[in-house]
Amino acid sequence: MDGTIAPLADLCELARKHEAILMVDEAHATGVFGQRGSGLVEEAGCADGVHVRVGTLSKALAAAGGFVAGHAEMIHWLRHTARAWIFSTAHPPAVAAAATRAIALLAEEPQRRQEVRARASDFRHALRQAGIAVPGDQHQDSTQIVPIVVGAATAAVDVAARLAESGFFVPAIRPPSVPLGNSLVRVSLSWQHTADDVARLASTITSILRDRSDS
Repeated sequence: MDGTIAPLADLCELARKHEAILMVDEAHATGVFGQRGSGLVEEAGCADGVHVRVGTLSKALAAAGGFVAGHAEMIHWLRHTARAWIFSTAHPPAVAAAATRAIALLAEEPQRRQEVRARASDFRHALRQAGIAVPGDQHQDSTQIVPIVVGAATAAVDVAARLAESGFFVPAIRPPSVPLGNSLVRVSLSWQHTADDVARLASTITSILRDRSDS
């Protein structure tokens, strides 16, 4: 929810120590992180310590559905025991083809993920320069999801509405998705957002929060 990065290397070590299976959800990392864009497991260099990777085709890959990746024996077991998969309908060929082509584009156009991460870093920097607290550190500042905590649920709804009036779709996230008193507006950047878009969004958010603080 906060665009933070799990300490995968540490989790892999814990899994090895306790002979546990480690599953990683790559939903927001697929297509953005890793040298080939396959996600955080690749970026952290700990593929050998992760037994199951799940993710979606509907975010960076702009298709639909999801995936489970793992050892052949694990996938074979899931094919015969995962009821949600057994009774689901197969993808239409067009969706499968779109997802396949999107995966190929990850290798062909790495500049897309490099640019969106650079813009995310610039966005966080602009907010901090304006005195707005955003989570993250030097390693996590390039995640494309940027939460801005505003407190009460009503405040988050109000900020989201004002952003919509300015032409920005930034949804309000409220309990039970987040703890009470920690409602936020959640910015999700994409490669299609330009540097000007990001700068204008930072300026607009700053203006709205200052206006609320003064009123």
